[in-house]
Amino acid sequence: MRLRQLFFISACLVAYVAFAHGHNDTIRVMTFNLHAGHDASLQQIGLLIKQYQPDFVALQEVDQNTRRSNCPHQNNRDFITELAYFSGMQGLFGPTIEFSGGYYGIGLLTRHQFADVHNIKLPHPVDRMEQRGLLEGTFILADGDTVMFACTHLEAFDSVSRAAQVPFILDHFADSAHPVILAGDLNASPDDPVIGLLTAQWLDSTPGDFTFSVKDPREKIDYILARPKRAWRTIDSQVIPVELSDHYPVIATLVLTRD
Repeated sequence: MRLRQLFFISACLVAYVAFAHGHNDTIRVMTFNLHAGHDASLQQIGLLIKQYQPDFVALQEVDQNTRRSNCPHQNNRDFITELAYFSGMQGLFGPTIEFSGGYYGIGLLTRHQFADVHNIKLPHPVDRMEQRGLLEGTFILADGDTVMFACTHLEAFDSVSRAAQVPFILDHFADSAHPVILAGDLNASPDDPVIGLLTAQWLDSTPGDFTFSVKDPREKIDYILARPKRAWRTIDSQVIPVELSDHYPVIATLVLTRD
């Protein structure tokens, strides 16, 4: 079956569920590690995002005005501004480090009005490791309901750092007044203890398919999670098999049930 046909069937199912459950909110979410734009143009990435029509996108390895010797076609580019333009969405950037004449970090794209945004530094217990962040926003949906959407990119090369970062995230959202969706590259497979900590409290809305690396997929490390666990239901999810990065993008449709 063609991808376009699958997308149409998925959209019909989402519409039916939204109708059947009345006022419940249906939210489409994507997460995508961009590999700092090494493998594609920003236009290609932005148009892919536009094709899937997400409400929110979590982006990792995002540059702003950097100059990478191994990625000259992206030099001096403002990734979030250009991706917002090509996707038809609003963009928010969360720098985590100064890098190569500019900034490097994470970002969000959204179709919804935001009430506030915070760029939060995650615990950094090992000095030689990169500073990581959590970019979160409070968003007003079309029907007036409020949700939080957040993006993160956990440490890739040190389990001690991840073991500090995940409890921080759990504590940070424990008393949230609004339902939360967290998406990003967590650099941990489903059997990693830190993922177990998250999925004990959060709904994992991603399929079991591998997301990294596109040349030889062997790991699932990209996630879309939602809390409170009982308040959300996953309608569909898929790993998108495109080679625009070293990660595959992941997309999921969730319903906020309020059960």
